[in-house]
Amino acid sequence: MTNKQYKKIKLIIIVIIAIIFGQSIVLENYIIPIVTLIITSLVLLLLRRRVKDVISDERDMALGGKSALIAIQIYSWIAVIVMFVLYSFKDTNPFYEPIGMTLAYSTCLLMLIYSIVFRFYNKETFSKNKKKYIIFAIILAIFISFFSIRFFSGEDNWVCRDGQWIKHGNPDYQAPIVECK
Repeated sequence: MTNKQYKKIKLIIIVIIAIIFGQSIVLENYIIPIVTLIITSLVLLLLRRRVKDVISDERDMALGGKSALIAIQIYSWIAVIVMFVLYSFKDTNPFYEPIGMTLAYSTCLLMLIYSIVFRFYNKETFSKNKKKYIIFAIILAIFISFFSIRFFSGEDNWVCRDGQWIKHGNPDYQAPIVECK
C-alpha cells in the first residue's frame, strides 16, 4: 500500500467516525462511539504497518515533538486561567467549582502523562531508574484510585426522590435548580 492510498483510506475512516459520533450523540448512545474509536484505531494501525513508503522522517518527528510541547504549555496556561476564573465565581453558581476543579485536575494529569511518556522515550534516564518509575507509577495509581473513590463517590450530594431533592451526606452546594423527575 502506498502512502497516498493510506491517506485516502484514513480520510474515509475519519468521515465515517464523524457520522457515527454525530448519530450516537443524537441518539444518546455513548458506547457505540467508544467501540468505533477502538476498532478504527486498530484498523488504521494495521493499515499503517502495510504502508511501504516513508510516512514521516526525523524532521517531522522533531517538529511534532516541539509542537506537542508548545500545545501542552498553551493549553495548561489557558486551563489554569479559566480554572481560577470559574473558581472565583463559585459563589454565584456552585456548579462552576466542580468544572474548575475538573479542568485543574485534567491539566495536571495531562502534564503528568506528558512527563512520564517523555521519560519513557528518553531511554537512558528511564532505564537507570526503571524500578523507581514503576514503583512511583503504582503508588500514583493507588493514590488516584483512593482519591477518586473518596471524592467522586457521591457521598455528599443531592439525590432525587419522589420529585424532591433530598440531601445525601453534607453537600457543599445548594439543591439543583433543575426539576427533579
